Amino acid sequence: MMCNYYERNAERYATETFSADMSKQYQRFLPLLKNGVKILDVGSGSGRDACYFQKQGYQVTALEPSNNLCREIRKVFSGKIICSDIQNYRPTERYDGIWACASLIHLQEEEVLCFFRKIDMYLNDNGIVYASGKSGISTGEVADGRFFLEFTEQLVEKILTVNKQMKLEKLWYSEDVSGRQGFRWLNVVLRLRRNNS
Repeated sequence: MMCNYYERNAERYATETFSADMSKQYQRFLPLLKNGVKILDVGSGSGRDACYFQKQGYQVTALEPSNNLCREIRKVFSGKIICSDIQNYRPTERYDGIWACASLIHLQEEEVLCFFRKIDMYLNDNGIVYASGKSGISTGEVADGRFFLEFTEQLVEKILTVNKQMKLEKLWYSEDVSGRQGFRWLNVVLRLRRNNS
């Protein structure tokens, strides 16, 4: 199971990823949001991004399927933590921003498309989604048991096809902040516009 990797390696994973410099990605996302609005951090991992957003004054919910990573998040983050995957999460409120940094890559393509089909459950009108994934990898399971879905511009086109209310705001590629080679990150910002508003 996907979660097993993170259950076994939660402390090491949190330590290794918490200090990654995501400032360039934050600068593409936060200016599109009003001050103090609600953000859902999908696949929160170490809690790095949830902590940053909270310090900037946003109301942040950290969503993370790994129980052990949820414990790691609690060490650094004082906000709301929900231990669930995105497929089974049924929100009781809508968010103004969804941050899915390197988290949707562990879903099958159809699960990603299903998430965007029902994005209305999660997102307020005019809300923003940031998502990123590895480009230039092979889709499939790797040696440590994790599944990775390659993020491509074709996948983004499929997202826009399955939900016509999603509009592409930005798409760009970036190098790995940890210096790993062999792939780039595809970053995308999408906006929900209900009724073609």
